[in-house]
Amino acid sequence: MPPASPTTRRPTITDVARAAGVSIAVVSYALNGRPGVSAATRERVLRVADEFGWRPSAAARSMRTGPRAVGLVVDRSAAGPAAHATGVLEFVTALQEVLATRNLALVLQIVDGPEAAVALYGEWWAERRFDVMVVTDVLVEDARIDALRRLRAPAVVVGGSPDDHDLAGVRVDEADAFSRVARYLLELGHRNVAAVTAPAGLARTRARVAALGRVLDPAGGHLVHEATAGTAEEAAVATRRLLTSGRPPTAIVYDSDQMAIAALDVARRTGIAVPWDLSVVAGSDSALCRLATPSVTTLPSAQHDLGVAAGEAVLAVIDGDPRARRELQVGGLAVRGSTGPRSR
Repeated sequence: MPPASPTTRRPTITDVARAAGVSIAVVSYALNGRPGVSAATRERVLRVADEFGWRPSAAARSMRTGPRAVGLVVDRSAAGPAAHATGVLEFVTALQEVLATRNLALVLQIVDGPEAAVALYGEWWAERRFDVMVVTDVLVEDARIDALRRLRAPAVVVGGSPDDHDLAGVRVDEADAFSRVARYLLELGHRNVAAVTAPAGLARTRARVAALGRVLDPAGGHLVHEATAGTAEEAAVATRRLLTSGRPPTAIVYDSDQMAIAALDVARRTGIAVPWDLSVVAGSDSALCRLATPSVTTLPSAQHDLGVAAGEAVLAVIDGDPRARRELQVGGLAVRGSTGPRSR
């Protein structure tokens, strides 16, 4: 029996049972990983279900099975260990607190690369281990999102493009936040600015660099972009390269707190005084920025709010809204000792 056309109606569990030549009860057992079904039958049912593009109703599963799971596969190559050490725990804690209000478990696994994430999605969805997948560290061209679309698996994309209109999403207004950073630096007299970021393939990297450029360019500013793996070590290397170039910047904007702290050490070792010779701005705040000497000017961290918004979007998907949307604004710049008027 050929798969039902997606343009006619949504396939049902009855369609899957008929095509696989088994009862509805056997399909239910196979799809939910319950005992009593042979391995060969389970494989046939899962294959037919995938061919139909069938997926269970999250709300219906909620009523039948009680506590369920939300999947989060973190790609450590996307933003580097430094970013994960400080940001992911805050995000995960806030996300889990929201999910716990519905007795939802959070299943977290760390992988290396989007290909590994795609393979894990396929395995988890075939075994129906999750009801909703949360996707973080979104890439400009992201195979993970394409895979979830092919699987027809419910998902919440954190930080994705507004064009991901067929999936639920949580978006941070990076453009507004980094435009404000650029305007602040211009007010201080800085025209030669650099951005040291996580990998260039990240959607948030593209949004941040574009926002800086849109403000600096019309004002006669010059922006240099150094993409790194997002680690403190690579940020230090990039900073040294910038400060010893023929046209060193008078201000540098970093993605994370640890990257900015590493830059302070490089400046000190190269005899460059912060903020008199160089202004430093971090894209996310932490105790490190407040305790550094000098303390670092930063945008506030959005990780907790992102976790809460992602959790709310997950609950909305489970309640029947597969395209739930949340948008976050980044708070005001915390001006501290690492920034000052241009002096050279």
